Amino acid sequence: GIAPAFTDLMGGQTQAMFPGLAAAVPHIRSGRVRPLAVTGLKRHPQFKDLPTLDAEPFRPRHHFSPRAGWINDPNGLIHIDGTWHLFYQHEPHQIVHGPMHWGHASSTDLVTWTAHPIALYPDRLGTCYSGSAVETAAGEVNLLYTAHGARPDGSDLEVQCLVHADRSLTRFESDARNPVVDNPGVAAFRDPKVIWHEQTGRWIMVVTHGQSIGFRSSADLVHWQFESTFGEGAGRHSQGPWECPDLLPLKAADGVVRWVLIVGIGSGTDAGGSGTQYFIGDFDGHRFINAKPEHTTLWLDHGRDYYAAQSFFGAPEATTIAWASNWQYAQHTPTRAFRGTMTLPRHLTLVETQAGLRLRQIVPPSVADRFDVVEFGATPRSGSYRVATRLSLEKGGSQGIALFGGAEPQFVVSRSSDGAVFIRSRRSERIDIPDFGHDFEVQLVLDDALDLDIYIDNGVVELSMGRGLIWMTNLFFPSDLVAAPRLIQDAVQGEGPSAE
Repeated sequence: GIAPAFTDLMGGQTQAMFPGLAAAVPHIRSGRVRPLAVTGLKRHPQFKDLPTLDAEPFRPRHHFSPRAGWINDPNGLIHIDGTWHLFYQHEPHQIVHGPMHWGHASSTDLVTWTAHPIALYPDRLGTCYSGSAVETAAGEVNLLYTAHGARPDGSDLEVQCLVHADRSLTRFESDARNPVVDNPGVAAFRDPKVIWHEQTGRWIMVVTHGQSIGFRSSADLVHWQFESTFGEGAGRHSQGPWECPDLLPLKAADGVVRWVLIVGIGSGTDAGGSGTQYFIGDFDGHRFINAKPEHTTLWLDHGRDYYAAQSFFGAPEATTIAWASNWQYAQHTPTRAFRGTMTLPRHLTLVETQAGLRLRQIVPPSVADRFDVVEFGATPRSGSYRVATRLSLEKGGSQGIALFGGAEPQFVVSRSSDGAVFIRSRRSERIDIPDFGHDFEVQLVLDDALDLDIYIDNGVVELSMGRGLIWMTNLFFPSDLVAAPRLIQDAVQGEGPSAE
């Protein structure tokens, strides 16, 4: 079992963010979701002399990260009985991607997380790729995930599986009929997001179909009927497949419900590497119709480190969390016991802008209030703080935002002679992290609102402008986490920051 490994890893340490880990004991599982012999974590070279929870400088205080091991996509987000449950792609044996398990944590406030035993383990059908969680009208809780296995010739074989859970999400049993959705002949067939569609009274599954998203329907979560696909020729594509879809209804200011389809793209974004795009349209339970021209690409976040965003089933309002990293360099970031973190949660609403409907994303006040608010020029008490202000920019002017003691700003906001507003993001190259450096610029759709809100958490930076209309999430690994943030008037756009 895994109990000795987790107990040894704790080393007698406790922390408010993980109050349940020391007492975590794996439960007895039935069906085909059975634990592997997880003994390698304690002996793996990566985990010798494991640091305490607060010893690693780049472990965030207010973003979720695992005690040890690798983490990527959030999975199975669900709000039930007043508790937020976060499952996630997890390799407990090492800090690089490997055989995927589902890690599990829960919270009552989206800030303080209790770690639980691993929920799903690889089995005869394969490792446990991404998926979702739902609660039925009868109060039953189910997980759906992709079993990632191999065909006889060694090529990937991905199928969709159903797991039954108790309401406390402490016991899990694989459905004896798995897989409930066989592979339709698609190489990349993964990441099922399941929602309840009230208008047709059926469950809807959105799932990767290579370069498009497939839609299926079911009355019982077991028998699924193909409905349609969306995506070929729409939005941004790259050599890799679309991934980690989500579908959610949001009411616009005119009272009309629109549907938002969220899609991850593993490479080929404007910023470089992986990112998350979204589409606004209509969905009738059978087919998604994009309301924008096919060539339109809308980004949930314009930064380098925001991927695989997922919403919580059953949440009082639409709430998402994403993985704060990028597949170009995710396996090389300089942490020791763990690798990977989640973003802060964001509430989603639809707003009308001068460019049409767009998503507004706001960090919940209960989460935002955990950050000390620091003014430009003031030294924060720790590496976790927030800067909130309103910029004033004349035409032709610019203002730079310098963090971590760097001589040059990481972000430069400028207004052109015709009044357009741009934000430039820069990050220096590092010899230990491939493809880490960048320098790109994004034109903002702000309706003149230059509100700036930056959450800094031991190197995780989530920058928002225009009251949540524009987001840019980037990782930094500087030598000075508590240097005073600076606002530089008429910033000179030089070679790039040097504090990382």
